[in-house]
Amino acid sequence: MQKLLSLTLATLMLLALLAACNAAPSGTDTSPDANASPADSTPAGETTPGGEETPAGEETPAGEETPEPPSFTEGEWTNFTPPAAPALDGRPTTASGRFTIGENTMDSTFMAGWSNLIGNARVKELIYGYSTVALTDDDQFVIDPTIVAGFLIETNEDQSKTYTIRLNENLQYSDGTPITAKDYVFGMLLSASPELEALENDAFIGMEMYRGAQDYNAGTTDIFTGVRLLGDYEFSLTVDFETTYYAEDGSVDSVEPNFPFWYQLTYASATPSPLHVLAPGCDIVDDGTGASITGWTEEIARSTIDNGSTGYRYTPTVSAGPYKFVSYDAADNFAVLEANEYYPGDDEGYKPMIQTIVVKVVEDAVSVEEFKSGGVDLLVQTSGGEKINDLLDYVDEGNASYFNYSRSGYGKITFRCSEGPTQFAAVRRAIAYCLDRDEVVRQWTGGYGTIVHSRMGMAQWMYNQNVELVDSAMTAYVLNTEKAIEELVNDGWIYAEDGSDYVSGVRYKKLDDGSLMKLHIEWFSPDSNALGAMYENLLKPNLDLVGISFTRDEGDNAAFSAALYGESEKYYNMVNGGVGFASLDSPWYYYDPALMPYYNQNMIDDPELYELTQAMRVTEPGDNEAYFEKWFEFVKRYNEILPDIPCYSDLYHDFFRDTLKNYNHSANYPYTAALIRAWIAE
Repeated sequence: MQKLLSLTLATLMLLALLAACNAAPSGTDTSPDANASPADSTPAGETTPGGEETPAGEETPAGEETPEPPSFTEGEWTNFTPPAAPALDGRPTTASGRFTIGENTMDSTFMAGWSNLIGNARVKELIYGYSTVALTDDDQFVIDPTIVAGFLIETNEDQSKTYTIRLNENLQYSDGTPITAKDYVFGMLLSASPELEALENDAFIGMEMYRGAQDYNAGTTDIFTGVRLLGDYEFSLTVDFETTYYAEDGSVDSVEPNFPFWYQLTYASATPSPLHVLAPGCDIVDDGTGASITGWTEEIARSTIDNGSTGYRYTPTVSAGPYKFVSYDAADNFAVLEANEYYPGDDEGYKPMIQTIVVKVVEDAVSVEEFKSGGVDLLVQTSGGEKINDLLDYVDEGNASYFNYSRSGYGKITFRCSEGPTQFAAVRRAIAYCLDRDEVVRQWTGGYGTIVHSRMGMAQWMYNQNVELVDSAMTAYVLNTEKAIEELVNDGWIYAEDGSDYVSGVRYKKLDDGSLMKLHIEWFSPDSNALGAMYENLLKPNLDLVGISFTRDEGDNAAFSAALYGESEKYYNMVNGGVGFASLDSPWYYYDPALMPYYNQNMIDDPELYELTQAMRVTEPGDNEAYFEKWFEFVKRYNEILPDIPCYSDLYHDFFRDTLKNYNHSANYPYTAALIRAWIAE
C-alpha cells in the first residue's frame, strides 16, 4: 500500500531539508481550496518558474534550496549559444498524441491583464513564451539562451540601469511570421499603453520602474523613453534608480527605490506581442529618445483585442510559446492547444512532443471518477486525504502513476479588511481562536499536511530551513473560545443591540460616531468543494458561543470571483480559498493599499505590513540572510494582524497515465513547463 496514513510535521520538515523545490508556480493553485488566483498573476516585468525533477512514483521531499542568482559583468557583453536538448532514451523527435488535463476553473479570457482563473493561467503558460529571462528547473534566474544572443547591463551616471538585449534571428510566431525587436518593444508599449488600459486591462501594474512609463501610461506622451528600438534584433530597457508615485491630485505620494531589488534580473524580462495581429497598419519607431507605436488608437485596440465578446483576449491564435491556441468551447468549458512547430525550445532546448493538449474543467466532486474513467489524463496538485487515498488505491492496481511534492502556498480563510467587523484585527483573531485547525488538517488533508501560522508554505526555503525558529515566534491560535472572547471584549464588542451591556446573543461595538456595529459576518464559499461546509461545522458552535453571527453563501466560479473582488451586491467579510505563491512571489504588491482588490485581495491597509514587504523588495539579490530576516519580520506581523486564517500547507499529488514519460515537477516548477519535456509513449 502506497498510502501515507500519517505524515507528521517532523517528517515533513525532515524531508524539507533533504531536497530542493524552487520558487513558486505562476501563482495559481489548482487545489479545491483555490478556485481563482488573479492576485497571483505575475506583474509585468516578472517571469515564470523552474524546479527540480523527481522520478514518477517517488515522493518529492518538501523543501527548497536557497536560490543563488547568476552574475554578469556590468559594461561587458555576454554572448549566448542556443542549447540543444539532452538526448533521452525513448524521447520521440516528432510531436504526437493527445493529452487531457483537468483543472477546476476556467473562463474565456486568455490574455494577461484580465482575470486569471487557474485553467486560463495554465493555458497562457503554454501559449505564451519567448521571454528574455527564464527561471530554470534548478531555481536560477537566467537570460534564456534560446531567445537571447547577447546581453549587456550598464549603470548610467544617474544610477539608473540599462539592459540591452540582442535577439537570436530565428524566432517565429506560431503562424510562421518572423519575430524581431519590434515585437518585443511593442509588447512593452502595448502593456503600458493607455489604449489597452481603457479596455480595463491591468497589464501596466508592475511596469512603473521603467523610465517614462508613467507619463506614457497617462497619455501625456506617445514616446516610452525607457524602451528603445536599437536595430532589427536589438532593443534596450532602462530602469530608473527610483520611481516617484503620484496621488490623484498630482502630488507626490511616495518615492521608492528600484535598486537593489530581490528579483533584479527580471527587469530585463520582455516577451513579444504580434504587432501584425494586434496593431495592423501600425509600426514601431524610435526617434532617438524612446520608442512609440505609429497609428495606435483605442479603436484599433478594441477591434483587435476586445470589443466585448471577440478579439485576441478570447482567441489568441497567433502567439509565441510551446503551444498555439486552437479553440475554447464555452459550453463544455475546455480549451484545445496544439504544439507550435516554430517553437525554438525552452531554456534547455526542449521542444513539445505532445501534439495536442486539452485543458478541461473538471469539478472537484467528480475529478476522481473523471480520471478513472479516462475523461482526463492528468490531475495536478491534488489535495485532500480522501481523494488522494482513493487515487493511490487506483495506482496500486497498476492503472496510473503519481508523485508528490510539498506545497508552495496554503489553504486559508481570506478576510476582506476594508469594512465591517473584519476591518478590526481583534475580530479576525477571535474567529481564528474559534477554528480547530488541527481538525481541519485531520479532516481535509488526511495526514498529508500540516498547520502553518502565517503567509507561508512548506516549499518556501525561508520556512523549511528555519521551521523551529519561525514557528516559535508565531501565535498558534489554537482553539480557545475564552481567548476569542477576550479579544472581542478588549476591542469594545461589549454591547447588546439596544446599547445595553452584552449578556448573550450577538455582540455589538460602539463606533466613533456613536452608532452600533453588529458582529455579523457575511461569508462566501465556492460550491465546487466541501471545504466551506467543513469550516462551518467546525466554526458555528464556537462563533455562537462567543457572540458572532454569520451567513454563509455558496456559488459558482463567477460568484466566487465577484465575492473576492467586491463586485457582488453583498460585501463578503470572509471567503474561503487558498493560494499558490507566484514564481516571483511579490508581497509588496499583494499588501499595497493602492492595488486593491486585484492584487490586494484582503483589501487591507496596514502601513507596517506594507513597509515590511517593501524592505523585502529592496534586498540585494543573493543576500539570503538579509532576505530571510526581513521575511521573518513580515510573517510575524502577518501572524499578528491575520489578513487570513492560514489553515494548512499540504503535500500535493499529481496523478497521470503510465503512458506519460519524463513528466517531473515540483510545487515551484509548473506542470506546464514539465509537459514540454515529457512525451506520450505509444
